[in-house]
Amino acid sequence: MNEFTKIIKLLNDTGILGVLIFALVGWFTRINPALKTKIAANKSATQREVLGLLDTLAFSAVNKAATNYEMPGEEKREQAIADVTGQMKVFGHDSLAPAIISAAIEKAYQSMTTTDTKAQAKQAEYNAALADTEQAFADKQAQLDKQAATVPAEPAPLDVPENTATTEGDAK
Repeated sequence: MNEFTKIIKLLNDTGILGVLIFALVGWFTRINPALKTKIAANKSATQREVLGLLDTLAFSAVNKAATNYEMPGEEKREQAIADVTGQMKVFGHDSLAPAIISAAIEKAYQSMTTTDTKAQAKQAEYNAALADTEQAFADKQAQLDKQAATVPAEPAPLDVPENTATTEGDAK
């Protein structure tokens, strides 16, 4: 214990002990909280950047899916989620929850549906043409069913006059 006291006395006499105490107090009162604040700010800035990237990728995926006119809406949604998830993994952000990605897809979809886009006009045109085609097929099927009901079971023989000359290939 005697040597420990000598070291403390030496540090006190040279002023190093005061500097060490000042540095420790400064560290815990000023520097450490400032570092924690800076780390939190960097983390939130990184999160904002990731969410901005997610919004951009989601909007792109929704626009791409909107051009697949034959694909049902739920399949378009699943495809968009898969695309965005894959792209986020490429950028090294594979820790995003699927609910966040799904919400970004929904946000992009809502944004897109509130504005008039060329894809919406083409989708409406496609849907109208599809409905017209289905109606034409239904009408044709009804016409064929009606004809099938009116056609006799056995067709009547042809009324060929007896004085008709035979042609090549007729049976004699």
